[in-house]
Amino acid sequence: MAKRRTSGIQRRSRATDEAMTRRLGSGRGLALDWRLLSIAAILVLGSVILLLVFLFGRGGETGGGNAGTRQIDDGASHIAAGTAGGPYHSVPATSGSHWASADTPGPWGVYDSAQREERMLHNMEHGGIIVWYQPAKLDVAGLAALETWVRQQTTTVQFKVILTPWAGADFGHPIAVTAWNWLLYLDKADTDAVRGFLDAHYGDAPEPAGGPAQPGT
Repeated sequence: MAKRRTSGIQRRSRATDEAMTRRLGSGRGLALDWRLLSIAAILVLGSVILLLVFLFGRGGETGGGNAGTRQIDDGASHIAAGTAGGPYHSVPATSGSHWASADTPGPWGVYDSAQREERMLHNMEHGGIIVWYQPAKLDVAGLAALETWVRQQTTTVQFKVILTPWAGADFGHPIAVTAWNWLLYLDKADTDAVRGFLDAHYGDAPEPAGGPAQPGT
């Protein structure tokens, strides 16, 4: 009889141990699951951050170096030559309604008279950049430096560049450099900054293969 009581106690002890093992095993599984979920959440968050950096242009809405600031896309609708476009979200405009005919993009190079945004947008649509300056805010030496740089640039493979006076609303700086959907304000005639902007955005436009031919060709 004593042996049977001992056997029963042993069986109950083994059952208790097995139940405890199951509970402990279940707890370890939950802990492991939470660790895996935490790791997955960290990986997802990291991926989202990298994606945002990539989408919004090398550090958010502001590009790296002299790449300028990304602007709202106002579309690329066509209007008759000589008519007014807009409204535009930036000053000067970097996208939006513009003159449509084949002869409306301006020749690349230096202009003495202020050009219309609706015309210059057609040049930007074809991958060029426009350097606008406010005559009252830019000294003679600064203007001469920009003119020399633009004339030299039109002899290179990145020839789609225009320098023009600005006759619209004051944009608060002596110089504005525009490409399709991008804008860089400058407080002095910094040709290195203009070149950096050109390198970042040259040809990055809806119709980069079009536009006037290279000057002198």
